[in-house]
Amino acid sequence: MQAGASARIPQPALALGASGLLPFAAFLFGLWFGPADLSAWCAKALLNYGMVILAFVGALHWAFAMQASGFDAADRWTWMGWSVMPALAAWAAGMLPWRFGIGVLLAVFLLHLALDHVLAPRAALPSWYLRLRRLLTAGVVAFLAAALAH
Repeated sequence: MQAGASARIPQPALALGASGLLPFAAFLFGLWFGPADLSAWCAKALLNYGMVILAFVGALHWAFAMQASGFDAADRWTWMGWSVMPALAAWAAGMLPWRFGIGVLLAVFLLHLALDHVLAPRAALPSWYLRLRRLLTAGVVAFLAAALAH
């Protein structure tokens, strides 16, 4: 972690990250409580939105690997290579039956968080980054698990 980096999550990161959870909540609400047509649309929208967000969090590792000063060529291959996997998993999730697709998203969000814990200290990320990722991943996982319970 960067020495002297603030322990507080910066307001823009917290506000924008938390606002990214709102579509998950809205689609879950429509899935659970909407009429059949809306529920079916919300199920698809939830999967599609989860796919986009998973691709986004994967891309974070690409950016971190590009900028990490202590990385050698092998480190960059490893982390840039991993960074494309969430997008590929998201694409595959969209081609699976809905429940399996949601399950793939759930699993890869959790795997990505575990790998964040490996990467963050190696890439000297700010101390607040992992707290934000845990918070956001917990929200995403809760919404996706609730969708699977429908």
